[in-house]
Amino acid sequence: MALLAGSANEQCTVALDGTGGDHLDTRPVVDAVRFALAMYPSLYLIVFGSSQLELDLTKAGVNKKRFEFRLAQQSIPQDEPPRSVLTNFRHSAMVQALECVKSGQAQAMLSSGGTGPLVCLARHILGVQHLSAAKAKLKEKLGVPGRGGAVRPCFAARIPVGPQRFALMLDLGANATCTPSDLFDFACLGHACAELSLERPHPRLAVLNVGVELGKGNALVQRTKELLEQDRSLQFTGFIEANRIFNDDADVIVTDGFTGNVALKAAEGVANLYANSSGMKKVFAKMARPDWLLPWQYNGSVLLGVNGIVVKSHAAAGKEALAVAMVEAARAAQSNLASKMQEALAAQ
Repeated sequence: MALLAGSANEQCTVALDGTGGDHLDTRPVVDAVRFALAMYPSLYLIVFGSSQLELDLTKAGVNKKRFEFRLAQQSIPQDEPPRSVLTNFRHSAMVQALECVKSGQAQAMLSSGGTGPLVCLARHILGVQHLSAAKAKLKEKLGVPGRGGAVRPCFAARIPVGPQRFALMLDLGANATCTPSDLFDFACLGHACAELSLERPHPRLAVLNVGVELGKGNALVQRTKELLEQDRSLQFTGFIEANRIFNDDADVIVTDGFTGNVALKAAEGVANLYANSSGMKKVFAKMARPDWLLPWQYNGSVLLGVNGIVVKSHAAAGKEALAVAMVEAARAAQSNLASKMQEALAAQ
């Protein structure tokens, strides 16, 4: 399920923010921890959360040799403003989990907390990666405002495009408002990640749009197209419509975080309609929907562009989906995704 397949024989420590998500009780987190430890024998967890979570983990009989609990009662609200996040929540589970990655106590962290707070803190605590000098000069030459080569981090996830075949889609919610420069960064990040995780030496890259015709779309996608057409190191194939994202038309699909999040959740909603059918409808729905389209199998979006492995789980994820995200974080860490990404970006 992971972006990169790591060795399951090497122990990997993942710091878990156990305070995020939409659940009012701790049972989904406890069950997810049990499932993840069973799924991935080399996984070790540092769990941050409330005293109730600690009590429930003990009651559930989770193997104490496989996890460590650290008390973190403070939880960050989903919509907390960035300035407040940086100054008022230094003892929160999210901050402490990220600090574990920075200090090397953990190789990855996972949170179901708010997207805004997580991205803000990850950038602040871990720092961001940089494009190669050639890419930065290309931006400057094309008159695109840059950040000294620093990339705009974004959430990427694998999406199924057939049995055992995947594409990458980004951004999926880290940046609601984007510039052409940001989408160019996402394209570079996606290109590097697809080469590593999908093992595609020349990944096909497309921009999500309302049509495939060259003149379609708003100023953002049109300017992004112009930028990508000037970069000969990227195999830019043009535009892709939302009804084709699961059809293997591209290896990397680039969009702004607002559009990407809406598109993905709309697709998940349709899949859930099939899953929640009743009577004979449920039977036929199961026959019509292939197993590789089950959404919970793909929970866990990796924040590309930061100096560490940060994985975001859906806030409303069930226990199976949350367990999958824990394993996703472990495998990405064991494969040294963050360091390999920076090497790939520098070589572009």
